[in-house]
Amino acid sequence: MQEFLEALAEIKAEFSAEPPMTDDELVEFATEFRDDLLGGQESKLMCAAVCWPLASYLRFCGVECKCVESDLGSVNHVWIKLADGRALDPNADQFNSEAKRWPAVYLGRRVELHI
Repeated sequence: MQEFLEALAEIKAEFSAEPPMTDDELVEFATEFRDDLLGGQESKLMCAAVCWPLASYLRFCGVECKCVESDLGSVNHVWIKLADGRALDPNADQFNSEAKRWPAVYLGRRVELHI
């Protein structure tokens, strides 16, 4: 157990020494995480299942963030709020419609999905 804790401390120190991810790296990381977790399934109703572990891992990597739950009326939606206030939404595409197309992973200012 002690060896595991020491290895974990070394990994965390390595991540802490590096600056936070760039926006492109963050989107790429979130996309890979989401795709691996969903295993090819659609993202509908999977926002909490993706956001909670993703936010935990991002915090471990030094990215300040927290999960937020929005009440969209007929459904709640979980997304990640970054320290600068922007939204990282790895399941935005579950709300795609003919009128509006969302990317699989949305990063940007908070919009109607992030009330």
